[in-house]
Amino acid sequence: MHDLLRIWRRVESLPVTAGIDAQWAEALGDDRHVLAPYLRPEQQLATSYPCPHPVHDDCPRRVIHHGPGDIVAVCGNGSPQCEPVKLTRDQLVIRTLKTKEWIAAIVGELRTINGLEALDAELPESWVAVGTLSRRGQRLAVIWARRDHPDIENTARGLRGLLGGRDLLVLLPPGMRGATDRAVVDGGIVLLSSPKNEDGRLDLARALDLLDPSYRASRRTNPQAIFDDVRFEFAEEPGVRHVVRINGLEYGGFQKSDLKFLRLLLLAAARRRDPDVDGGGWLDKFKLQGDEKDHDLEDVRDELRRLDHALVPTDDRAALVKRAPGREGKVRLAVPPTNITFDASLANFTFVGELQSKSKTTKGKPSPGQKARAENFARRDKVAKKLLDDARKHGVPAPTKTSGRGE
Repeated sequence: MHDLLRIWRRVESLPVTAGIDAQWAEALGDDRHVLAPYLRPEQQLATSYPCPHPVHDDCPRRVIHHGPGDIVAVCGNGSPQCEPVKLTRDQLVIRTLKTKEWIAAIVGELRTINGLEALDAELPESWVAVGTLSRRGQRLAVIWARRDHPDIENTARGLRGLLGGRDLLVLLPPGMRGATDRAVVDGGIVLLSSPKNEDGRLDLARALDLLDPSYRASRRTNPQAIFDDVRFEFAEEPGVRHVVRINGLEYGGFQKSDLKFLRLLLLAAARRRDPDVDGGGWLDKFKLQGDEKDHDLEDVRDELRRLDHALVPTDDRAALVKRAPGREGKVRLAVPPTNITFDASLANFTFVGELQSKSKTTKGKPSPGQKARAENFARRDKVAKKLLDDARKHGVPAPTKTSGRGE
């Protein structure tokens, strides 16, 4: 998780972006150090200090300078409710958010995690050009309203004209009350509430769905469609189970099937490696090491829909692995590359299912059945090792190579 994006919503929701260290600590807690590079110390010192019991008429506490090294904060109430507090000069330094640097850093992080291209545009104060969303054959300008506006729809129409009439996605201020996702009448503009998560994912597919409500209904059968709202995370509990999380919730499938897990992992690796959201991520089908009738590919599809999942419907999961139209022999996992995460634990991948152990050896000449089982195991073992090797070549975490003695 990007540290700046973790505090982004909280900072933007503050009514005032200036204060002493105690006030910043109250607002951000243990994350105050993350914002420190973006705070500018002012020369003027604070004349008040936060009160632990802010319920009285004359809170907060007043700062009194008795001398260069004798500074105290005293209760302003007629009948003091708090004990005086000795302070240092540094505790009274007001630190103000360096707005320009802060915005530039946040925009950079948001572009990266949401797969946005740059957007070069000069906008009025309190409006920020975030980037360009190229998805589903459309190019939307993504802008961020840092403050609420009385007539935000008409303001957005004016900004759309400023941007040459291109379709516009307006991200509403974090913490804005009553913010809802909606398309503006006359078309071409969508207002989106800021997600409440702290990972910086803006879920911009919401805007695309509002502009084209039919897309979700057709994406299960459309071979080119992308499931923008589906995220995968792959991990490993070495020697115990393989882990697949969909939209943050663990999916019960693939835990004990080495080959099914590895085939899905390779599809995910090929998808994640290609930044072209709509047109990329295709993998030659033969690299899944299956048979000519695609039984192994269907096994992966069946595993994706075999069990219930609270966040992604069965029919959607069944359509996540697609064949390319007009490109015989290519398949892909139909999610954006930025929606795939590989946990470091995958470097410790171990077989836990059908390839965990070999068949028991027997003395003497093996029976035809034993010989067939041994050959089948060797063949599956070879396939699994090839799938794992290819997945690691595509970016899946691998064990750290250690230098031998004397090297």
